[in-house]
Amino acid sequence: MIVNENYQINYQQLLTEQTALCKETTILIVLKGSMFITIEEITNQVSAGELVVVNTGDHLFMTANSSQSCSYLELRINSVFFAAQFPAFFYTRFDCTPIQKEHGKMQAIAALRRQVAELCLVEFSDDPSKRLKITLFLTQIILSLVHHFQKEEVTEYHPSDNQKLREILEYIEVHYHEGILLSDVAEHFFMSESSLSKFFKKETGDYFSHYVRTICVKHSLSELLYTKKSIEQIALDSGFSNSKTYRQHFKKIFNDSPTSYRSSHLEETQAPQKINQVIQTTELQIKEILVPLYSYIQTGLEEARPSELSLKTKQLHITTEQFESDYLKKDVIIHVGSWEALASKKIQAEILDIKKQIGIKYISIQTLFTQIPLSVQIHQEAMMNSFPAFEEWDYVLTFLEEARLNIFYQLSLVEFKELSVSVKDIYRKFFCHVQNKFGAKMTEQWKINCLFKEQNLAEYYPVFLEVKRSLFEIAPKIAVGAEIPSPDPFFEQNDPQQTQFFCETIAANCDFLSFSAEPNYVFQNLDSTFPDLKNYHQYVLNKTLHIKHILKEYEIKLPLYLTEWNTLTGMTRNSNGTFFRGAIILKDLLMLDLLVSGFGFWLNIELYEKQTQERPLKNDGLELFHFYSGKRPVYFCLWLARRMEGKVLAQGEEYLLTYLDGKYQLLLFNTNYFDPHLSSEEAFLESQAVTFEIELAAIKSAPYQIKQIDFNRHNGALFYTYEEFRNAEALDLETQKYIVDSTRPKIKVFDTHIDDDFNYYVTLDTNGIVLLELTPIR
Repeated sequence: MIVNENYQINYQQLLTEQTALCKETTILIVLKGSMFITIEEITNQVSAGELVVVNTGDHLFMTANSSQSCSYLELRINSVFFAAQFPAFFYTRFDCTPIQKEHGKMQAIAALRRQVAELCLVEFSDDPSKRLKITLFLTQIILSLVHHFQKEEVTEYHPSDNQKLREILEYIEVHYHEGILLSDVAEHFFMSESSLSKFFKKETGDYFSHYVRTICVKHSLSELLYTKKSIEQIALDSGFSNSKTYRQHFKKIFNDSPTSYRSSHLEETQAPQKINQVIQTTELQIKEILVPLYSYIQTGLEEARPSELSLKTKQLHITTEQFESDYLKKDVIIHVGSWEALASKKIQAEILDIKKQIGIKYISIQTLFTQIPLSVQIHQEAMMNSFPAFEEWDYVLTFLEEARLNIFYQLSLVEFKELSVSVKDIYRKFFCHVQNKFGAKMTEQWKINCLFKEQNLAEYYPVFLEVKRSLFEIAPKIAVGAEIPSPDPFFEQNDPQQTQFFCETIAANCDFLSFSAEPNYVFQNLDSTFPDLKNYHQYVLNKTLHIKHILKEYEIKLPLYLTEWNTLTGMTRNSNGTFFRGAIILKDLLMLDLLVSGFGFWLNIELYEKQTQERPLKNDGLELFHFYSGKRPVYFCLWLARRMEGKVLAQGEEYLLTYLDGKYQLLLFNTNYFDPHLSSEEAFLESQAVTFEIELAAIKSAPYQIKQIDFNRHNGALFYTYEEFRNAEALDLETQKYIVDSTRPKIKVFDTHIDDDFNYYVTLDTNGIVLLELTPIR
């Protein structure tokens, strides 16, 4: 239930017969299934998507259709607010039932349903203009009721009297908490107490004292549910002289005591549950509530305005004369898991592809070998140079040298501590071999990142020093760093002593620091049916800023690497694949270029899967290639981000403008943060598209060739291409290659002459990206 001073929203499942007396104008929409509703002895069957308006004072009887479960939405509009907007409210009744679809009211019903859905969805959002939008939607709902569903037989009333009633109601609304009496209001409006009492009862049908107490009780709900104030204090704050009167009147309205009401609602939102129970409940309510609401928005637009595009429109006025700064590009790290993987021709080909298209600096490995290579064993036994120990590795080293790539070795101190003396000696001999054969210049560019794996730092600190000392003896200039002990979710696992020991002791012996960020752990900790998912979408940013703040506190100035990270995807591989996150990933990349020295990605899904067998989360990470070397969306996000060059002329929430040698590049992104489980709901996804009206000012006058690159779920999203072949259980190699070749961003090119301003319209799908390149024609 959501309680607001002007309205109340309930989401309920109809399990048994229900009888109620409506004390406020109520709009009821069936979300799933169907029910029978009887109002004043007239019964209607209401199915999913249909709505009914129930008037104040109506007796309501509801029963579910026995063949299926039924859930519904209930919006109650505060009578005082309604009367303030529409003075004739107390004389008016509204008629809206499913049968009216047959009387030319389909468009009006669709519009009303859309407005209710928009109100509900805004209530769940974190929009900074939330309160303003809610008031607007509520006013639109009242206008729709009055304009389309007002019954013609209206009792005669006097406008002058009605204006006086409106002023009285507004006065009560402003001064209710002061404990106002009939005498106070009568004096203010120059009326006797008896005449005011009779006038109020005649106009509203309610006694003055009862009405005022009801207003006070309803205003008390927010403090009752969302503060820890005592019942006594809430009663006084709400205009009651004592808590006894407050409790009595509260029970008359809600048929429950304030204490019990508060307790029951807190239990609904705060009761501890098992992780899997929370997830199942959240998914169930999202599917039964949010999905229909989004579909009502889209359907309402189509039915109400069939000739108009159901798209949002945003105007972007961008000038090239705002400011100039260098466009930063930080190091990219590619994870392959093991040294042995680098010997694969397929993996080498994928690495070279990324190197050419995007540019990378480091290849990350977590182990040199899963078992001691046979060549090493033979060399140790024979002690002859005709049996080289590192033949296979030499080919890998040659590949790295020719590709000008460096190693980012993520060394687990927990695993290293368990190694035998002989295996540690192989590690030492390997580094000596690299030095001898390829020179110090190769190892000087390498980084060894020591991982404590959430263990006691003091216990493994000697192991860290052993690694550092051994490497220094072989390659004095090799960089050794450590991963910051900040597991996920970082805001729930704060250990000040560990942090202090790391910053004061370990970091002092490091050349760089690293961390990782996996936002999907938050799904195991959700305590709200409608969580603020935008904050969870921004988890990587929040954690990065949190770590930067800690380092600043301890005055640590070392390069910082985000070795492994992800975006919010949900808890399943299905939602990971269908949730197109292009704009979200791109914005994170642009942010990371400003905050860290480098960031990492897994090379492909196969390597990632091998390394995640023991992790709590099994959903896919941010890898660049799918099977058959198909490019994942993150590949194109990185490609677009790295394509930008030169000076940054302008930057905003939805765009980035750069300039180099006469060429302008405008990157546009339509970022949408929503629950990943909605990623398969087409009506919702379509409702999130936006049209940008672009005015690019102060462009150097010249003929230009315009290149437009569109990257969205239909142009570059691998899972959506596979969806076109969903009727086939298995695909042959030819089809797989076709899918890989056809999954790429769309390119459009045209010539034009620009005189100072460039005006252009472009439509972006949800989380879609568009790159506009304006290249002067010489």
